[in-house]
Amino acid sequence: MGCSVHIGREFLRVPAAIRKKLRARLERICGVLEALETRNSLLDSLAQSSLAISIDSWRFRYEFEPVRNRLVVVQALPPEQGESL
Repeated sequence: MGCSVHIGREFLRVPAAIRKKLRARLERICGVLEALETRNSLLDSLAQSSLAISIDSWRFRYEFEPVRNRLVVVQALPPEQGESL
């Protein structure tokens, strides 16, 4: 099963264009993770880390779930407000 991206309903307040860019970027990251499939120590390290990505002025935190082989968005920080959704 290939890597997938999960952006929960709690992020519906994020503008659709931003969510679309976020999904596309995370899908590219999934492609890289699939290519690294044989490097278990790296994937284990990613699974224990919280990662961040910026899309325009938005900042997102996401995590890798190795059991489900997916990237999950866990936090969104809107521009200039600094509060999570």
